[in-house]
Amino acid sequence: MIITIGGNVGAGKTTLAARLSKALGYDELYIGGIMREIAAERGITIEDFYARLKQEPELERSIDERQRKLLLEKDNLVVQGRMAWFFAHGSPFRVLNVFLAVEPEIGARRTAERPENIGRDVFDLVHANGSRAKEELERYRDLYAIENFLDDKYYDFILDTTYLTEDETLQKTLAEVRRVAEIKKS
Repeated sequence: MIITIGGNVGAGKTTLAARLSKALGYDELYIGGIMREIAAERGITIEDFYARLKQEPELERSIDERQRKLLLEKDNLVVQGRMAWFFAHGSPFRVLNVFLAVEPEIGARRTAERPENIGRDVFDLVHANGSRAKEELERYRDLYAIENFLDDKYYDFILDTTYLTEDETLQKTLAEVRRVAEIKKS
């Protein structure tokens, strides 16, 4: 099974992907990590990197193409990325698309703990996260003609993590993975 994890900024996607892949013994693919590495190589912030993607769509397409290819070839994979559900469509393997939601202020408080955000004001991060989401909506509309990549209709399992611990998020997601795996067996 391929499990894609998308959702709001600060919802816990990265944490869930790492913990879920470990619990299931699956490999993990973190698209945001690839983008953060490229940003660091270029000596720019992740916000500046995302802004540049609009100017350099071929860069994003090359990252997306690597993701698409892997999803066609590899099973037992947890993929954390905003558009992972989109690239998993052509996969020959069973796919479960997970969406993690979070209230903007809680998401900002969580992202304030990231190394690149140390010392930033939470309200500044609420604004930055909102701007990032808006830019992503525009980019994905331009790149793939998707009106709203965050629309519930693209996901099989939606979980609001605003008031959940990391363990609760993992357990609820594992329960859904097991439920879907049982349905497949039937």
